[in-house]
Amino acid sequence: MKSFFSSTRILNLVGVLIFFLNQTVIAQPNYPRNPEDAKLIYSDLVNFTKAYKALETHADTIQVLQTLYFDPGSDGLKEFIKRHQLTPELLKEAMVAHPERYALIPGFLEDIGKVEVQFKALMHNYHKVMPDAMYAPTYLLVGANRGIGQASLAGQLITLTRVVDDTETLQKLIAHELTHFQQAMAMGGQKYQSLYTSSGNMLGLCLREGGAEFITSLVLGEITQTKALNYLDTNEARLKNQFLEDLDTQNKKFWLWASIDQESYPKLMGYAMGYKICDHYYTEATDKRLALQHILMMEDPDAFLKSSGYFE
Repeated sequence: MKSFFSSTRILNLVGVLIFFLNQTVIAQPNYPRNPEDAKLIYSDLVNFTKAYKALETHADTIQVLQTLYFDPGSDGLKEFIKRHQLTPELLKEAMVAHPERYALIPGFLEDIGKVEVQFKALMHNYHKVMPDAMYAPTYLLVGANRGIGQASLAGQLITLTRVVDDTETLQKLIAHELTHFQQAMAMGGQKYQSLYTSSGNMLGLCLREGGAEFITSLVLGEITQTKALNYLDTNEARLKNQFLEDLDTQNKKFWLWASIDQESYPKLMGYAMGYKICDHYYTEATDKRLALQHILMMEDPDAFLKSSGYFE
C-alpha cells in the first residue's frame, strides 16, 4: 500500500496517507509555530455523538449519519472523505460490525477536557524536541474502523475508534503524523511525494517512517510500533542481514504495508528498522540539532544509511 505520509498504530492501527499525490504545484501552508496555538479539533466527534444518540429513535441510519455527521463535517473530515471515499453506508457497516468501538465515543467526548490537556502538553514537549516545528491542526474523526491516521495540508487526520480507549497510543499517533508533516515542510511537497513514485524506494520509505518513529520516541519515550521494535531487538543480527538482502531485491513484503495482514511476526518491521538506523545516526552525531535536520530531510537514503554506521 503506497502513501505520501504513512501512519502507525500499535496492534492493528495502520493508516495510509496521501498528502500531495495527484497534485502539481502546492503552496506551503502557514500554520502557527507556537505550540500554544496548536489546535485539537473534535467537532466531528460532537456531530457523530449527536447522530449516534439520534439513532436510538430513528431507523434510517444512512439519513441520520448523512445529516448529522457528514453534512456539517469539518475541513478535516471533508479531506478524509475525499481521500478514503468514506460514505454513510461504509460507516454504517462498520458500526454494525464493531458496535463496541463506536459505543465508546460518547464517553470519550465527555472526557475531552482531559484529552485537550494531554494534547497541549504533547505539543509543548514536541516543541522542546522540534523548536522550529509548524503546528497544523489535529482533527479527531470517526471513520470505518480502519485505524487510519495521516497528515495532510488540512492537518493531522486521526480516526478514533481504534484508539478511543488508549490515549497513550493516541498521543504517539499524533506525534508520528505531526512529524510526517514536518518532513514534508522541510523537503517541500513535491520532493516528499517523489519517493512514493520512484523505483527502488524501500530504504527511503523505511527511513522516512523510522524518522517519524525516532522523533516520536524523543517526544514521548516510545515509538508506535513497540512489538516490531522488541522483535527486532531480539533478532537483530538475523534481521539486519535480511534487511540488506531485501534491499538488494527491493522486497518490501516483510517490512512495510504488505505485512499488515499476516500474523506470524509483528507488522511494519521497516518502521522499527528505520527507527534503529535513525537512532544510531543521532547517537553518533556530535551536532544533535543538525542530525535532526538530516533525519527530517533524508534526501539521500543510501548516504544516510552509510553514515549512520548501524550496519558496521
